[in-house]
Amino acid sequence: MAWTSFLRYPSLYIAVQKALRADALRRLCISKLALEKGNRVLDIGCGPADYLEDLRDVEYHGFDTAPQYIEHARQRFGDRGHFYCEVYAEHHVAALAPFDRVMLMGLLHHLDDAACDDLLGLIARSLASGGRVVTLDTCFEEQRPFLRTFIAKRDRGEYVRVPRQYEALARPHFTRVSGFHANDICRIPISEWIMVLEDPTAQRK
Repeated sequence: MAWTSFLRYPSLYIAVQKALRADALRRLCISKLALEKGNRVLDIGCGPADYLEDLRDVEYHGFDTAPQYIEHARQRFGDRGHFYCEVYAEHHVAALAPFDRVMLMGLLHHLDDAACDDLLGLIARSLASGGRVVTLDTCFEEQRPFLRTFIAKRDRGEYVRVPRQYEALARPHFTRVSGFHANDICRIPISEWIMVLEDPTAQRK
């Protein structure tokens, strides 16, 4: 059994995240959301939603396909959020959107290009006017430093990319795409890429 298989247990997953200071990365992403009171927040791939503690005075909707994570979130946070053990899909746009803020924490590097394109297009149609999307993903650096590359290749995600490839996936769906490295936050030497996406092309059609 691979050691990462133990991460399916919510309490252990949360403990590992905190031990590696990955929770600090997520707090940085939350700061980039620029949340306002009353914002409707969509979190796709929310896991156990541990960082919901940092989201105050918002309407939170978290999606994940791992039932143990969703159950943990429901038990811990109760009615502070809405939790869905399913894939965010087209019918959710009509039923739940628009959202002011969208979080994709560690998700895109688990999806191939076609799946990323579908998801980002769906999110663009889900975003309210003036809304914002923040993504966080493990990445390769262009110069491929040995240790960071070695660790990134062992990430659970099968589609780790260089930053320009993540940006290329976003640009067909958002006219404003910016990104930056967040490499010195975790306790292991791994490269992370954060993107802020705004102004969906879907709203310009």
